[in-house]
Amino acid sequence: MHPVIAALAAKKFLAVAGTGLMGLTGLTACTAADSSDDSGTETAAEETTEAAPVVIECDYVPAEADPEAGQSIDAPLDMCATGKVDTWDIAVTAVEVDATDTILAADATNEAPAEGSQYFMITVTGANRADAAAAPTDLLIGVRNGSWTYQSDCGIVPNDVLEVGEVAPGESFTANRCVPIETEKIEGAVIEMALLNSWDVETYTYYASA
Repeated sequence: MHPVIAALAAKKFLAVAGTGLMGLTGLTACTAADSSDDSGTETAAEETTEAAPVVIECDYVPAEADPEAGQSIDAPLDMCATGKVDTWDIAVTAVEVDATDTILAADATNEAPAEGSQYFMITVTGANRADAAAAPTDLLIGVRNGSWTYQSDCGIVPNDVLEVGEVAPGESFTANRCVPIETEKIEGAVIEMALLNSWDVETYTYYASA
């Protein structure tokens, strides 16, 4: 079994609504007096569930990264497992598989993705292991599926990693990165990260996307 698929069993799938990545919504089914009303209620509930984005989360516990972990695309780190990306220790702590509604609601200037594509939003938590303060703006966070790599932007993203200021040594940040990806490429996709100054030598760290 592919490690990405196997990791699904350990994750919590949460329905979310609105612009906040972590905003949870409860779905309430009402009880009616006759069977026809019951049928309508069930249909409405099903439609609401289908329309809601899916967030895959995990229970993150801060930990120092193993420098060798996640260095092979065939053995990506599980969600919430910490990997070394240059001087940063970084974990993927949540994924919004289809963040299209979230991105469109975030700002009126954001545009819908191309037909057959969707916005894929990744939440990362990182700790600065350098000796000096640094901002994570040089982090390259993308999605790969086979020979396909997705690194484009989605527009204005809530809690964008590019908006994070300097992080003191030993301190942490949590922020989002969003990329557009073809819907058919979601299954089997792997998240990849590198630092801008190390991208040329292909210093990648790989994370499961679910």
